[in-house]
Amino acid sequence: MPRPPLQIGTWGKISRDEVSPGVWRAMARFRDFDGVTRKVEARAIAKSKNDRGSKAEQTLISALKERGMPAGEDITADTRLNRLAEVWWVEFMDQDRAINTQRRYREVLDSYVSPGVGGLAIREATVSRLDRFLKATRTKHGNGSAKLAKTVLSAMLGLAARHGAIASNPLRDVAKVPVNRKEVRALTVEEAAALRAGLGQWQLDSSPRGRKRPNDLLDVVDIMLATGARIGEALALRWKDIDLKAERPTLTVTGTVIYVPGEGMTIQEHPKSTNSRQRYYLPAFAVEMLLRRQVQQVMANPWDVVFPSATGTLRDPGNFRKQWRSARDDIGFQWVTPHTFRKSVGTLLAKSEGMASASAQLGHSSEQITSRHYVQKTHEAPDMTALLQAFGRP
Repeated sequence: MPRPPLQIGTWGKISRDEVSPGVWRAMARFRDFDGVTRKVEARAIAKSKNDRGSKAEQTLISALKERGMPAGEDITADTRLNRLAEVWWVEFMDQDRAINTQRRYREVLDSYVSPGVGGLAIREATVSRLDRFLKATRTKHGNGSAKLAKTVLSAMLGLAARHGAIASNPLRDVAKVPVNRKEVRALTVEEAAALRAGLGQWQLDSSPRGRKRPNDLLDVVDIMLATGARIGEALALRWKDIDLKAERPTLTVTGTVIYVPGEGMTIQEHPKSTNSRQRYYLPAFAVEMLLRRQVQQVMANPWDVVFPSATGTLRDPGNFRKQWRSARDDIGFQWVTPHTFRKSVGTLLAKSEGMASASAQLGHSSEQITSRHYVQKTHEAPDMTALLQAFGRP
């Protein structure tokens, strides 16, 4: 009876022999993914008389495992999710995602997905099992982590579906992860004026402990109100990005300040999204502020940023938020965050110029994103009394 063929991606019995004094060879038959069985060998010098080819065999096994790992079209229903994650991660990194996005997805993959379901084969990743995992993640780590874990898993199993390892993506049928969306709140024009006046005075006053307060929080706020830029984008602005000599002065958002482990603060040479990399025409109050800063600048900083730290380095968005929290509490705007200024720009433009203009200003991929997350609802119906009066006629 003929010997049954090896399964694809596996190998047979390993043999060893000494090909020359002190040099051992380990060999095995391996069935490649094209269905052809080939001899594979590895050689190694014995470190001791008792070695007798064990080092060569270890080298061969490592090579066979590497050769047998599924990749690309070789993803099968028996591939474990941990291995699928490795293949998906290579594809994900090819998409040139933002560094903070890469870090967050990697954290979710390593902290939740791999420990939770990484040992499952693709065929075992059923709707019920994944649903149970996501609910457990939500209970232990919160809705945000569960939602991102679902996003990562959906991308992984979408890859598996594209390669025929699974009929359809099971994440489509798991229960939705609820998201606690707060109602959008934006500054009115009057509130913005009061905030700016209060912040300007706060900067002039001395702190209760006698510490010197930052004197340019208002300048950063003004840039965000003038453009709708995110805090990291505002702090990454360089003088080369600004044209104050043009007939209509402009500012171009080209990057954002981020923290890279092992390197510290740096400028990522593109904003959060591709659409955010755009030029803005500046209103007069922002132009006046930038001209003043240009004149008052004592010395250039290594990054050429408009808003450096007190020591001339890149300004940490986290430190700015801390300073802002201290200021807002003192001036009576406890509910306002740096992102509120972006929402205020979106709300003002949507009401006066329409949702399309607001979406374009904020660099969103769709008006739905702007409407849902960046425009405050009025909760007031339009005045249709003239038309509705028809129902009251005799």
